[in-house]
Amino acid sequence: MRQNSHGPVIQRRDGRRRVLSIIAAPLWAAFLASASLPAQDKITVNFGGQAESYSLSMAARHGVDYASIGELADLLGITQYTNTQNRKTIFRLGARTLKIVPGSPFFMLDSDAYQMALPTLDVDGKTYVPLVLFIESTKPFFNVRIFYDQQKRHLRISKISETITGIEIFDKGNGTVVKLSTSKAFRKADVAASISDRWLNVTLYGGSLDSAFLASAPLSGMVREIRPYPFVQSAQISFRLAQDMADKSVNVEPNAVYISVFRSGRPAQTPLYNAEAEKQKWAIDCIVLDPGHGGRDPGAIGPSGLREKEITMDVANRLKTELKTRLQGVSVLLTRENDMFLGLKERTQFANASRGKLFISIHVNANRARSVRGVSTYFLGVSRSPQALEAAQKENSVVQLEESSEAYEEFQDASYILNSIAQSSYLKESRDLAQMVNLSLKKMMGIPDQGVHQAGYWVLIGAAMPCILVECGFISNQYEERLLKTRSFRQKIAGGLCDSIVRFINRYETEIR
Repeated sequence: MRQNSHGPVIQRRDGRRRVLSIIAAPLWAAFLASASLPAQDKITVNFGGQAESYSLSMAARHGVDYASIGELADLLGITQYTNTQNRKTIFRLGARTLKIVPGSPFFMLDSDAYQMALPTLDVDGKTYVPLVLFIESTKPFFNVRIFYDQQKRHLRISKISETITGIEIFDKGNGTVVKLSTSKAFRKADVAASISDRWLNVTLYGGSLDSAFLASAPLSGMVREIRPYPFVQSAQISFRLAQDMADKSVNVEPNAVYISVFRSGRPAQTPLYNAEAEKQKWAIDCIVLDPGHGGRDPGAIGPSGLREKEITMDVANRLKTELKTRLQGVSVLLTRENDMFLGLKERTQFANASRGKLFISIHVNANRARSVRGVSTYFLGVSRSPQALEAAQKENSVVQLEESSEAYEEFQDASYILNSIAQSSYLKESRDLAQMVNLSLKKMMGIPDQGVHQAGYWVLIGAAMPCILVECGFISNQYEERLLKTRSFRQKIAGGLCDSIVRFINRYETEIR
């Protein structure tokens, strides 16, 4: 880390694994020898504006204060889970994920690897982190500001009240775009931008910022240094550029300000930032269909031997054909194209990697009571009825056929499901899609309506898009099994799904325009 008068400036190397070195890493193997070091003292913790204080277990080693990361997470209300096999601790805050291993200087923040100058410690079975280094290197994870006074062993935690909450820099073909995330909407008249001596100076009237936090934003593109200046009624951020820039432009959105700088004059036809192009990113241009089960997993089996995996594959192919006909220019992908086995996580990972905008997992239901009939649709949540719980347990049991089910241990905790719901930006959309699908299928298929439910379907966890699971009738019921055997009934299922998906897309894209 290098310091300037405006706070720390942290440099990070880009690559497949991005590593942040807070200071030159010393030889730290000796620290691991003290793995059983007992906690020696407590750190006093205060939340901004509150008189009440809390304590945090700490241990000191060679003048470095270590604190219990588990206790810190509890104080901040962050969900945590420890894998008993590899002892990796996973923390989740909103959409962010932090993974820490005892005895290692490395940790994962989302998909990026970082390195501290010192490793974590194992103290009486708990993971302790070098507090100052940890706070500096994980600033992007927390939604609060954390300040530590090592001399007084006092930790102060305060809410983020600044209106400028983050900086992102994007390198473009003819220049660079700087995005300022904001907690309030600024008018274009509130933003002033100028270029002088290779400095881009941006002033937001009515803005406020945290100098140390913003100065540590990752550098990219043409930006070589960031200097934030807080004032009483405004905030200025100056960006040192690698070369002279010919022009600039400013665009504002409800929670962001975009400043584009151009190397050789503003292009007439291809602006670096375009509001319509930004909205287009949210348009539903890729739908991922997930035919449930497959390969060594037949799914539910009907009284006559009809297998769920055969129905889901056929319906998915029919639905793909319908969608391709009615939605020109929309990509429709299947998680599996043939009778192959696919793990639950692999299905949503495929959807995310394919930049899917909708995820529909197709199944048929089964029940020990052979008289139960009807169609039902689910979106992610904690099961609130015996029917939803039984259906989810049936579909989740497929993990027993996977080579390793350890990755699903945390899924069994209801709090994990609740946290996954909190992370999802698409809960409302998933519910709306489920309601449309269920209504359309009931009308098209002519069978009873078992309703729309929330349930802890593991195949829906982690999908970065609206996602639902549909149970297209009960294969355990002799009458519905006979229907499911016919091509005409499967076509009705595909038609009902297609109608509701098209209707959902039309409404969704109208809302984002």
